[in-house]
Amino acid sequence: MSETEPPLLADVYPALVSFLDTALVAEGEPALARALAGLRFHGWCRCSAACAYLRTAPAGRADSAWIHFDDDAAPGLWLQLDLDHASFAGMEICGFALGPAPALDPDRPAGVG
Repeated sequence: MSETEPPLLADVYPALVSFLDTALVAEGEPALARALAGLRFHGWCRCSAACAYLRTAPAGRADSAWIHFDDDAAPGLWLQLDLDHASFAGMEICGFALGPAPALDPDRPAGVG
């Protein structure tokens, strides 16, 4: 990893990536599950103090399509596809327990995970 390249999401939030890998495969999306390995942690949206959107791609890469995991068996977690639908531009962390903020994410908003 270069100094300017964001860390891998799996290095920042391994439990999140592990959950998503399993959930995406179960949903019949193995290609998207494989894309998780290359996702970078680009930080949190700062549109408001309550925003829980985690960015996994540079600005301008987000499409309007989402995958939602928010039924009785899964936490509230919404994944926003990127423009080519081969990966994710970000995710809304609505109910997934991320655990303590790691050193690679010193700016996590209060109240998220």
